[in-house]
Amino acid sequence: MINNILLVLVVLGLLFMLITFSVKLGNFVNIRDIIKKHLSFFKNNKLQFISIYIVPIILSVYMGTIHLINKELLNNLIIILSILISMFFAVLTILCSIDIKNKNDVYKELLNETYTSTVFEIIICIFLLLISFAALFMGKGFNELIDTIASDTIYYLTFILILNIFVIIKRIEVIFQSRY
Repeated sequence: MINNILLVLVVLGLLFMLITFSVKLGNFVNIRDIIKKHLSFFKNNKLQFISIYIVPIILSVYMGTIHLINKELLNNLIIILSILISMFFAVLTILCSIDIKNKNDVYKELLNETYTSTVFEIIICIFLLLISFAALFMGKGFNELIDTIASDTIYYLTFILILNIFVIIKRIEVIFQSRY
């Protein structure tokens, strides 16, 4: 009984946070616009979109079926995500410090896309942290369906995070090769 009440409260809290951050409000980040901008970068390359966002669905369902997330994996993921978030903020600092006064429009657009992709990665990391903390605090065995959904979601977001890191690396490489 108490587990069901806790589950409802967690779901309501997450939904409220999701709605709050997806609506354009004064001091909050407009996550919806960041996600739209980031996904629009793939409009001319459907194959890359499929490989980064659709294929991981299949992989995450498979991974969630053969191995549910456990406490040890969650603890390691939380540590890695904390390191990644600080690294992404450092990347944002570097991107913001690049002088664009004498650069062409393509270079400026690439820099802006890289900035948006890095912010997108930070958002993914934060969502992963929230889901990981919720899964860690609720514990395995809370509800089989909830455990499977949480595992699939964590695996999916982790795959997206890793694949988008490759996108950012490629963009940064192009930015720094064409800076002169």
